[in-house]
Amino acid sequence: MTTAEPWPASGPKLDGDAEPVRSGGRLNQPWRAAVAGLELVAAVALVLLAWWAWHRGVVTIYLPGPRGAVDVVTRSIGSWLSGAVIAATLAGLLLIDALRQIGLAIRAGD
Repeated sequence: MTTAEPWPASGPKLDGDAEPVRSGGRLNQPWRAAVAGLELVAAVALVLLAWWAWHRGVVTIYLPGPRGAVDVVTRSIGSWLSGAVIAATLAGLLLIDALRQIGLAIRAGD
């Protein structure tokens, strides 16, 4: 003798299965375009900062070598190079978020 299961074939309905309650706020707001513009300006400034810091982090030294030759030594200064990488990474993240903000600013409303 078989008994019916106490839940439907798709599984039991738990409290966490309920649909999330939406706040009703709109994502497409025109001020997001201004935020995207500010993020683009900040990204360009960070790229320029990264370029400047990278060039400060590489130092070329010319040393006199044997028989009048010149030996070239290139030194890398880690603090400047890591600062350049951090600035470039932040610029990339700002660029990605600026694209997201532009997409949300121009998306059609509900």
